Amino acid sequence: MRPLRAAGLALVADLAFVVLFATIGRISHTEGVTLGGVLGVAWPFVVALLVGWEVARLRTGWPVRMPGSSTVWLVTVVLGLLLRVATGGGFAWSFGVVTLLALGLFLLGWRCAAEVLRFAVGGLGRWADRAAARR
Repeated sequence: MRPLRAAGLALVADLAFVVLFATIGRISHTEGVTLGGVLGVAWPFVVALLVGWEVARLRTGWPVRMPGSSTVWLVTVVLGLLLRVATGGGFAWSFGVVTLLALGLFLLGWRCAAEVLRFAVGGLGRWADRAAARR
């Protein structure tokens, strides 16, 4: 897969997970799942995600794979919470912890799964070829 296409798909996946996070939050607090309500919760984290992508790109050069993913995750959480509070949204420490864990699972989880799959498909074959050559 070409790098630009992979980055586009990864960004779409990240955006979808941020919206899923906001949707689950609305459902768990029985606030109703409306487009406006979900976007009202999601927008600070969407903005923070885009900033996180740029920071990761500048630091590691590639926010799609594991080295850049922790930057994307932490910037999304911290800046998203700051934007939420700065614009009148509520904050509780429990919400901060849930945000950290849920977005960690979502933003790091799919990247971990992709790394394992990438190794299983490509790396394991290369490893087996090298092992066979040593015999």
